[in-house]
Amino acid sequence: MSDEKFTYSYSPAKNSEVDRIASKYISAPKKPDSDLEQLRRLDRKAELPGAFAGIAVGLTGILILTGGVILLLSFSHFAAGAAAGIIGFALAASATPVSKAVTKQSRAKYRDEILALSEKIKNGK
Repeated sequence: MSDEKFTYSYSPAKNSEVDRIASKYISAPKKPDSDLEQLRRLDRKAELPGAFAGIAVGLTGILILTGGVILLLSFSHFAAGAAAGIIGFALAASATPVSKAVTKQSRAKYRDEILALSEKIKNGK
């Protein structure tokens, strides 16, 4: 028979870490959003589509431009490489105008709701 004993040592640091980790998984009741939080969320919804569209167009253009350069340098397909390079450069250059256009359209979609909520916050209602 062995002389194994059960020992317990209290560690406040260990328990606080355990509580912190467990709190991530406990579903707290959802509190209603404040007006300012709702305004921030609407603003993000208005801005993100333009950013995503600009990034997508810019990356596509850069990839096509890179493919054109590869065709020019390694495979000696001058005409195809030049055409791909020009198309890729045009796409990459149009990323900012596309982003601005999509953002403008998205802002117009949320304009009334954002302005009404802004007035509500300003007036303290």
